[in-house]
Amino acid sequence: MAESPDRRARKAEATRRRILDAARDVIATGGPEALTIRAVSSGADIAVGTFYNYFTSVEQLTDEVVFDLVETFGQRLDALTGGFDDAAEVYAVSLRHLATTAISDPVWGWLLVRLGLAHAGLLDVLGPRANRDIQKGVDSGRFDIDDVALAGAMTFGALLSAMRLRLERGGSDEVVATYTQYLLRMVGISREEARDLARRPLPPLPPLEASDGTGSPAAPE
Repeated sequence: MAESPDRRARKAEATRRRILDAARDVIATGGPEALTIRAVSSGADIAVGTFYNYFTSVEQLTDEVVFDLVETFGQRLDALTGGFDDAAEVYAVSLRHLATTAISDPVWGWLLVRLGLAHAGLLDVLGPRANRDIQKGVDSGRFDIDDVALAGAMTFGALLSAMRLRLERGGSDEVVATYTQYLLRMVGISREEARDLARRPLPPLPPLEASDGTGSPAAPE
């Protein structure tokens, strides 16, 4: 009996997901330089030739991994903070969720750290969001920043460094709060308010479906 189109589509999507998951693990463990077609094929338990049924190159696969894990996470952050009136709260909540997710899902965290500045797609996804949020803070008078692009770059660099430190050394949630407090101070928030914003109850991220994302599972909390 011939296999139905729906069943073939489900099997193909399951294979594609295995390839993405294997690539994620390889990058998180060994960095982007460790990502080879053979390594991914072995991790996904597929033949090397099967890889080319889904991706044309390692570069395309890396782009897909970044989009799958980072863009969908950004969509969830947008859905959560879209109704916030205070730019400082948007900035603080975004920083805290990025840092805490790196700890609750170490593979996700190490993937971001290992890719770092080596993959332009990561900056393309996170950079504009950081700049947008900082610009809103400047426009509303909440932030005292002369160079938004520089502040965004410093935010991204600090995020990766803090993630790596926490992944290597561990530590309590106070580490995330202190890191957030320091960055709030950088954009011009007073010491007292920065301390308060960094330690308020953290609202949970909505599931991906609520943020109009498509096709990828929600990142772990």
